[in-house]
Amino acid sequence: MIMSRSTRWAVPLLVTLWSGGTLLAQSAAVPLLPFRPELDGLPPGGGSTPGQQSTDELPCPDCNPPKRFWAGFGELMVVQLIPWSYNHYVRDAEWADVSPSTWATNLENPWQWDNNKFKNNQFSHPFHGAMYYNAGRSNGYNFWQSAPWAFGGSLMWELMGEAWAPAPNDLSNTTLGGITLGEMLWRVSSLTLDNTATGAERTFREIGATLLNPVRGFNRIVRGETNDVTANPADWRPARVFASVDAGYKHVVGETNTGANADLEAGYLDLLLAYGDQVEDIDKSPFSAFTLRAELSSTKGDQGHLSMLSARGNLAATTLGSGEKSQQRLAAFMFYEFTSTPAYEFGGQGFAGGLVSRWGNPRGRRVQSELLATAWPVVALQSDYYTTLEGRDYDYGVGLGASASVAAIDEGKWAVRGSGRYLWEPILSGFNGDHYQASGTLDGRFYLWGRIGLGASGTVYWRHSVYDDFADVETNATQLRWYASLAVPRWTP
Repeated sequence: MIMSRSTRWAVPLLVTLWSGGTLLAQSAAVPLLPFRPELDGLPPGGGSTPGQQSTDELPCPDCNPPKRFWAGFGELMVVQLIPWSYNHYVRDAEWADVSPSTWATNLENPWQWDNNKFKNNQFSHPFHGAMYYNAGRSNGYNFWQSAPWAFGGSLMWELMGEAWAPAPNDLSNTTLGGITLGEMLWRVSSLTLDNTATGAERTFREIGATLLNPVRGFNRIVRGETNDVTANPADWRPARVFASVDAGYKHVVGETNTGANADLEAGYLDLLLAYGDQVEDIDKSPFSAFTLRAELSSTKGDQGHLSMLSARGNLAATTLGSGEKSQQRLAAFMFYEFTSTPAYEFGGQGFAGGLVSRWGNPRGRRVQSELLATAWPVVALQSDYYTTLEGRDYDYGVGLGASASVAAIDEGKWAVRGSGRYLWEPILSGFNGDHYQASGTLDGRFYLWGRIGLGASGTVYWRHSVYDDFADVETNATQLRWYASLAVPRWTP
């Protein structure tokens, strides 16, 4: 089906509007890997429409951009200076009173786990890291070359941007979360942009891309790239893309052996984005295939209405077996998760690796599965006992675990997916102990009227926390969700 120009940019516009209002968001009780209905076709390259110059005749300065180290370094410093200036001159924050003496103290004294609120550590720091990352990415550096920019910016902030002792959790959250969110925002902003567009469409695309990726948008403005008609690099357009908005109702019931029970009902709005083919593209450049899920909930927690944000992208893969209707790959991924509700807080980032398989028609009826081991360098989980005056009510630890999923899909008609995961978290900061948690979900969606579908899911969750100096805590929860789904039309130039 051939779409009008206004319909063709529905996918990037949808993501832009969502992210511009909330800057993005699982369920109210349980962090899960995102459900991924499969993708509609999206041809590579920029393409052209009647009345436009063919992209084959246009120059492509974005295809091989020069590296601009000093421009990137200056922007990284500005990204640091803006929040520091606000906190120092407007809020008169004690931690922002820095000087050469505080720098020397931070270099000499041990690092300490900080006690900031959950949103600050698990969302604000990763998002700030994404800006560091894109100071490199938008100045000619690729994924691997931009990763040190997130680490360097975070290290500089910990040692020189705060008067308080540097924190290992902040360094990990800002670096790893910044890389994951930074590359995701880079690619979604690329999907939003179209160098061949002109007029109002070009204006809205440039505004949308700037909302998604402010550092990149700034560079396009100062370099005069917002009006130039040039070709789009091939990697700006994935081979396949799918986006949907789910609106529904969820009911969560939880109980613990301490009597802290929960019975929550809420409406929610979910954004799902699957970029690239989640099997075929995972051996390409990093984040050629990634998933994004964001959720807004009508139940407002301490962190606002943003109840969930998760992203996962491929790093590398090798093919173990391949046939006409089957494919098995050993793959590595990088992920980020943030869940904050009145009943539950969970966050972290890390790496996953294992077997990814598909049987059947890649564009029709098929079965897909994953069996992955997961490693979380730092993970935050709501504590039963640990609280501080600064507002921290969660434990920090490392995480080791596994996840598995299997999905039966008839593309464009229905998809049923079962998934589960397990995580062990030895506590490093908080009261000594260990957290063990497991969850399982069954989700089904059916598209009955073209792009409009209905779905339901059920989740069970279990957590057992063993403390050295306090009573053990066991939590059991169930969640039911019902929703209507709108799939975004495929983008056909």
